[in-house]
Order: sequence, then C-alpha cells, then structure tokens
Amino acid sequence: MAKAKRGRTPQGEYAGKTGVMSFRIRPDTKAALRNAAATSGRSLSQEAEHRLRRGLDQDETISSFWGDPKTFAMMRLAAQAVLSLGKVRDTEVHWTANVEAFDAAMEAIIGTLRVFRPLVATSLSTGSPEIGVPVLAILREAQAADPTRPLNKSTRRQRAMTRFKEHLGEELVDRAIDQIPTAAGRQKLRRKP
Repeated sequence: MAKAKRGRTPQGEYAGKTGVMSFRIRPDTKAALRNAAATSGRSLSQEAEHRLRRGLDQDETISSFWGDPKTFAMMRLAAQAVLSLGKVRDTEVHWTANVEAFDAAMEAIIGTLRVFRPLVATSLSTGSPEIGVPVLAILREAQAADPTRPLNKSTRRQRAMTRFKEHLGEELVDRAIDQIPTAAGRQKLRRKP
C-alpha cells in the first residue's frame, strides 16, 4: 500500500522540492524570514529555500571565483580603506582615472595587507596615517561582532561585520589589531633613527 501524499505540491521557482527539514530557529530569525517572504511574494518555505541556496552559492562563488574567504575578506577591507580616503571621495572622476587618488588608493591597499603580515610588527610610518585609521575601525567593529545578537536588534552593518569576522577569522582580526600601532606608537616609530 502506497503512502498518501502529505501537504500540497510545491509551487514556485523551487517546485521540485521533495526533502523535508525540521529545525529550530530563533523567533527574530523567523520574523525576518516571514517579512522577506511577504516582500518577495514567496511562501515561507520558498523564501527559506531561496535564502539557503543564495547563501550556499555565495560561499561557493567566493571560493571558486574570488579565492578563499580570508583573501576575499582582506580585499573587501582594502576596498573600504580606499573608499574612506578623502582623496578618493573628493575626486570628480573614479579614483582609477586620477593619478593622485590612484596612488593614495594603492597605498591604502598595501597598508591594509601590511597589517595582516605574520610575525613582523607593522610600521605604518612609511605610509599615510590615514591608512591605519579606517582599517583599524573596521577591524575593531568586526572584533566586537556578535553572531548571536538578535536580528531585530542588529543593523545590516553589524550583521555584515559578523560575516566579515567569520570569513577573515578571529586569528587574523586579532593579529591585525595587535599590529596596527596606536597614534602614540606611530609617533615613537617616526622618532626612531
């Protein structure tokens, strides 16, 4: 005797679903998922499938196209450092079309990578002090990121910092923060012969 079908036949863009999963989620996560489903016009199940597939695909895309997540996270941080530079923000053309802005951006990228260099204390005294400030602020924000914070009590930026910290890894975040000299430390580095 064949089992009777339970529930209605799956509809929408993921109509071929046959597997069933049952798991617990926090109330704020469920509320956010319901809101997303209402906005997109998908059912709750379709929205969950869509979000899971997109998240899994994003991880695959990072690994296959952009390299490993740590490298991708460092490059995203370098991009933030570039965008925080006054010379880049204040130009009327894109920084890639302005020699001064390009040189400042290149220093920001190199300075960002320098803070992750293993085993060697980093000296930002050779570059612009602007380089360390935005990078340090982002790294401190990532260091404080809490993945258990309820969705309805966290901003999109805080959630992005949680993902950034996850991709970069706590070890690299801590190493970079330890290697960026404080303003007082930079002054001491400059005075050394």
